[in-house]
Amino acid sequence: MKTYWKIGLAATLFISLVWVAISKETPPLYIEMEVKGVRLDVIGHNPVVLLADKEGKKALPIWIGLLEANAIDKELKSITSLRPMTHDLLHSILTQAQVKVKEVKIVELKDQTYYATLFLKLNKEVIEVDARPSDAIILALKSKIPILVSAKILAEQGVALTAKSTYGERHGIRIQELTPALASHFNFKGRKGVLVAEILPGSVSEAAGIKAGDIITKVNSKEVSGVQEFEEILDTVKAGNSLQILLFRGEKFQEVSLFLKP
Repeated sequence: MKTYWKIGLAATLFISLVWVAISKETPPLYIEMEVKGVRLDVIGHNPVVLLADKEGKKALPIWIGLLEANAIDKELKSITSLRPMTHDLLHSILTQAQVKVKEVKIVELKDQTYYATLFLKLNKEVIEVDARPSDAIILALKSKIPILVSAKILAEQGVALTAKSTYGERHGIRIQELTPALASHFNFKGRKGVLVAEILPGSVSEAAGIKAGDIITKVNSKEVSGVQEFEEILDTVKAGNSLQILLFRGEKFQEVSLFLKP
């Protein structure tokens, strides 16, 4: 009897170890995110909701409508409208009908449009409903449920929350990493470049004619693949010299000269 007991215990232990190993090796299909706030982008001043993973490693910006941005901002600040707004009404209907919002997932990016799925629980049945991410996020905040983002989307479109690698400033020009979604937004077909997020007034970059929304592809004929590389190139140029910058603007390439003041 003791032998069978030992064999059973060993088998259970072995299965547990295998399960743990598989769990560690298999990456999750979805990552739980938190809503960090609503901002206006510096280029077009359009509303963007910012999601970030719980470890604070990556963020996912999603451009949304003004009304939805206002609704999300109210939820984050716990501001109640005098009369029910559309999302308040929808949440109230679901509650009265005893339909529980179980979770929301941002599942796909197609033609630069994000797609989300609402998982609604009615009795013992789970119903999947197609939704815009903004609407899904609002309902998630109201229902206090997880917001999950496809790991594939986060890997391809997410921005690392490390200031040095994603955002830089040199000579009055502030740049950020160029994600595939941003490249498509500006109809840029290339693979390398950095996006100009902001130009400081009165800077040499403003005098050179560089503008927010430009995509810098080369500096002195050298391709630029990221923020860190851009910073390293500019840091090696002495004051008093000029740089030839190739940029993409309005679906055309053009070259400007950036003179670095001594």
